[in-house]
Amino acid sequence: MTASKKNPYLGIVFGVLAAIVLSTALVALTALLLQKQALGFESVPYINPIIKSVCALAAALLGTGRFEKLRFVFGALAGLCYIVITTAVFGLLSGGIALTQANLIDACMCAFAGMIGGIIRSLSR
Repeated sequence: MTASKKNPYLGIVFGVLAAIVLSTALVALTALLLQKQALGFESVPYINPIIKSVCALAAALLGTGRFEKLRFVFGALAGLCYIVITTAVFGLLSGGIALTQANLIDACMCAFAGMIGGIIRSLSR
């Protein structure tokens, strides 16, 4: 199978998996900076949305390369897939998943960041 005939949806899966790895690395880096007291604990509410947005953007940039049209839609899909998986994993680790207003805001934020990633990817052609 040639590269042009590969399933483009596998690109989204790859982008989301890469974003999860990036998210884990950024959270570990943040924890290290908090431990070394280079960051104060009051910065955590600002850092968490930044990490989520950057990772959703990365998922879209990496995942929408094989799509010819509507990359902004598939970028939003990549951002949503990223936040759904990370929310589900966090919920399972913490003992329960609840649909809260914060989760919906995170979903909108990641969809928007993913949409921006798809737009950037379509403009970079």
